[in-house]
Amino acid sequence: MKRIAAVLALLSAVLYPFASAYAVQEVTLKDVPPLQPLHNCKHSDGTFAFQRDPCGSDMTEFSSIMHRNPDGTQAYLPLGATMNDTPDTASTPAPAAAPAASAPAVVEPLSPEAKKAQMADFRKHIAKFLLFALVIAVVAKLLKRSFILWFILGFVLRMVLVAANVMAF
Repeated sequence: MKRIAAVLALLSAVLYPFASAYAVQEVTLKDVPPLQPLHNCKHSDGTFAFQRDPCGSDMTEFSSIMHRNPDGTQAYLPLGATMNDTPDTASTPAPAAAPAASAPAVVEPLSPEAKKAQMADFRKHIAKFLLFALVIAVVAKLLKRSFILWFILGFVLRMVLVAANVMAF
C-alpha cells in the first residue's frame, strides 16, 4: 500500500506541470475570410428572417440586437440603434452600402528566424511528450512492469489526452 501511495505521489508531483489544460486555445487568423453581410428583414406579416440579399421593398431592415419591452416581450431594435436607445427614440439611418471586396492576401515566405522559432517550439513539445512517456515508464518499472511497453503506452496516452484537449500541446 505504501508503494502505491509513493507512486501516486510521484506521478502527481512530476506530471502536474504537464497537465494544464486550456479551455480556449489561441488561434491567429492569417487570411480574412470572404464574409457577406446578413440582413435581418421584417416581412410584411411580422416575421423576421436573416438573409444574404438586401431587404425587399415590402420588408424593413432591423438590427440583430434584441430589446426587452416593458411588457416583457422581446423585439429587434431598428437598424443603427444601440442598446441604450428605446424603440421609440431609435433612429433609422439610410441602409449601408455593401463593403468593397478585399484584395487576395499574398503569402510571404517565413524568415529564417521564424523557422528557427517554429523548430524550437516543436522540439519543446516533443520533449514534453517524451518526458511524459518516460515518467510513466519509470513508474511502471517501480511497479515491476515492462519499461518499453509502458513508455510506448505513455506516449500514446499523451497523444490521446492532447487530442481530447485534456492536456495542452
